[in-house]
Amino acid sequence: MGVLAPLYVASAILKGFVPHASTMLGDTMPWFLPLFVFGLFAWIFYEAIEKYANRKDTPFWWKAIFVIRWLPPIQLIFMLIIRLISLLRRDLVHIEIAQYLGPGEFSSHDLKLMITGDGGVEITVLVIFLFALFSERLPSLKNARSDLRQGFRNRLMMFSGLILLSSSTILFPESAYYAPSTLPVHPIGMIPAWDTLVPLLLFAGLTMFGGELFAISTLFFAGENFQTLARRARNKVLLLALVTLVWFSLELDVNEGWLQKIPELGLLLPLILMLHMGLCLALIIQPAVRIESELNHGEGRSWGMLVLSAAMALVVLVLTPLHFDQIGVFGSGLGPYVYGVWVAAVTVSVMMLVQFLPALGFDAAPRPEIWWMKMTLVFSPVLLCLFTPFALLLIPAIWLALPWSSLTPWFIERDVASPSASFVLYPVLFITVMCAILPFSWDEPFLASLWLGWIPGAMASVGLTLHIKQRGMNSSQLSAEE
Repeated sequence: MGVLAPLYVASAILKGFVPHASTMLGDTMPWFLPLFVFGLFAWIFYEAIEKYANRKDTPFWWKAIFVIRWLPPIQLIFMLIIRLISLLRRDLVHIEIAQYLGPGEFSSHDLKLMITGDGGVEITVLVIFLFALFSERLPSLKNARSDLRQGFRNRLMMFSGLILLSSSTILFPESAYYAPSTLPVHPIGMIPAWDTLVPLLLFAGLTMFGGELFAISTLFFAGENFQTLARRARNKVLLLALVTLVWFSLELDVNEGWLQKIPELGLLLPLILMLHMGLCLALIIQPAVRIESELNHGEGRSWGMLVLSAAMALVVLVLTPLHFDQIGVFGSGLGPYVYGVWVAAVTVSVMMLVQFLPALGFDAAPRPEIWWMKMTLVFSPVLLCLFTPFALLLIPAIWLALPWSSLTPWFIERDVASPSASFVLYPVLFITVMCAILPFSWDEPFLASLWLGWIPGAMASVGLTLHIKQRGMNSSQLSAEE
């Protein structure tokens, strides 16, 4: 019965449960979009809710978790059916139809608006939802235990819910669901072109495959079960990241000061944030799970944590205000530095506080303090952009600070064989300094940082992975000789 729920909803709509012709969806059902936001919020905590429901083990709680799991996709199906009915009727009360089509009879060409307009966002988000819900059935996971597959699905739901919730005001603006005070008498533009889908598809791909890497990175005891999936997801994220950077370089007008207008550029902000998340997960976070598992008990661990915290805080506090100064939004005096230091200080403060989480029981990672510091840096631009879109200027500093969270334990802790400094440490240090300085010689420092900033992370992960493989080969040779 549960699987047929979307069909029952569609049937109810087609039998007359349609917003009145004089109003839009948000006006007819003002509770609808807040309920959708609540559903996204519930997805973030779905795993905890499901565990609680399992302990209660009552019909009410089983129905509750089913509703929580399926509420957002069913609402999206409802939105799409309403939008399609309005399009078939050429309902001019619907703002998008009044803007692009005007009065007249329906034609098959009008369906293009269903895909390139606001309906395209709804279809794409629905695909993200369904991908998360059915992720436990991925072919790469067929040999994994059922509890691991379920945990993977829950973590992917958490990631998808958080990303879509943080981007909800851009993906689902009120203007698309509430009637304006006045409607255009005649069409004011052509139906959006097909290339408007490019940033939306890139965002969707980075969200889905980046979510896979997040889920794998948080299942610390999954072992080899997810290695094939991790490799495929990493390759997809890196390919999508390259396409995204090329698209940025071709589409963004440096002379127009696009960064100053970032709040007005629609999907550009969430796409940059997903590029940041995807590259951090692919190049640093997910490889670090294997790399840090090879560390020993940690002699000198406290000293290493102190050095690492100070170094990462210094990079974020120094580099972020410099990027704020380049965009010219906050004046030419102390304004950009004050604002930049404020944003950086919030991030650094939270990064220091999360080091106490392992003492509260959140210590599943091989190096839990470092892991929480990494995740704080990765997610801080996403969360702070809820308050100011210019928090994305944290990204260049974060990309240069994160690789050192993987390198520092290997060179400071005394009970582990350190990699060759000339092979790993000095090259990464040199590239980090160059990637911090060179972007300021370009016309667009932030875009240059996106092109260059991922290099230190890739070098650190590759260097440490090769060191671990070499150490394993040496151990095997010694065992064979004995």
